[in-house]
Amino acid sequence: MPIKLEHVLNRIQALPPLPTSALRVIALTKNPATSVRELETVIAQDPALAAGMLRQANSSYYGYARRISSLQEAIVVLGFQATQGLAMVSAVAPLLKTQLNGYEIEQEGLWKHSMLTAMTAKRLCQKLKLPFGDVAFTAGLLHDIGKLIISIYVQEVGPYLLKKVSEAKLSYVELEEKVIGYNHATVGGLLAKRWNLPEDLVAAISYHHFPSGAGNYAELASVIHVANGLASSLGIGGGVDSFLNPLQQESLENLTLKESDLELIMEGLGDLLVDPTLFS
Repeated sequence: MPIKLEHVLNRIQALPPLPTSALRVIALTKNPATSVRELETVIAQDPALAAGMLRQANSSYYGYARRISSLQEAIVVLGFQATQGLAMVSAVAPLLKTQLNGYEIEQEGLWKHSMLTAMTAKRLCQKLKLPFGDVAFTAGLLHDIGKLIISIYVQEVGPYLLKKVSEAKLSYVELEEKVIGYNHATVGGLLAKRWNLPEDLVAAISYHHFPSGAGNYAELASVIHVANGLASSLGIGGGVDSFLNPLQQESLENLTLKESDLELIMEGLGDLLVDPTLFS
């Protein structure tokens, strides 16, 4: 039952656009001439965005000894790229908290999985001394947004996909492509383009299951691929396909990651999960 591209695009069009305030934050953080004051003014005009950013900045994930009590302090302490990521967290949270029956993802399940992937991606970058940790955080947050679009199609063919995973020895995402015509990563990239997100984010989202296809952003896509795999292994909110898209050995080798490295990162994630504010 391959679906037509126009149907996918129509469903993308039906999703609400990103809030104007979040788009302005993204634009400002990309401009080196932007001042902290300008950024603070834009964020302060959206109370929900401001509150969400301060809540996240004070979570155990960022680990600051003293409480961050103002937007200005949060922007200065966290930096522009992290501020962009926090703005995106607040902007997409309502979408990611949707129940997705096709993937058997409960209410807020996708949100929790996406946040875990984002945090894992940033920690991988810190471990590997890669310079794009905050971009990886945002890419990890958004990596599965395509599921919002094609969950309805997966719902129609879900039992068949599960049956074929064991028979055909293909990953779940490969079967999405064969049976539906598009996989959730490709569709997520189309949505990211509609939102006018930067090229690196579009590539990382589109190819997080097949990082070698991401061209100049293959390293970033590999980080998201591994982060997604590790987050899925925790069994929190990932859906029916969580254990049916295995980690590619090629990605681990490209990032020079050993089993011991992955175990250390997993231990750190376990510590984060005790923070009650993390997914609020």
